[in-house]
Amino acid sequence: MQTIPPVYWMIVVAAIAILICFVLYELGMLIKDSRKTLQNVEGITSTVKNTVEEVNETIIQPIRGIGSGISAVSGFISGLTGDKKE
Repeated sequence: MQTIPPVYWMIVVAAIAILICFVLYELGMLIKDSRKTLQNVEGITSTVKNTVEEVNETIIQPIRGIGSGISAVSGFISGLTGDKKE
């Protein structure tokens, strides 16, 4: 029985090496793209955070102020009428 010529073995090893190099190249490109995506996500996150803080300042803070004012008036009126909590 004859053996396989070395040229064919070199072709098989070269094909495997090329395949491994291609997979590593694609993995590198995926990591490179994911870094850009991460930077975009960080930008979007900061924009959303600023929007939430702005909503908090313009809407929620005045509502809390009104609620505390109503609570103070309610406590004052209950003190005048003599209602006691048990």
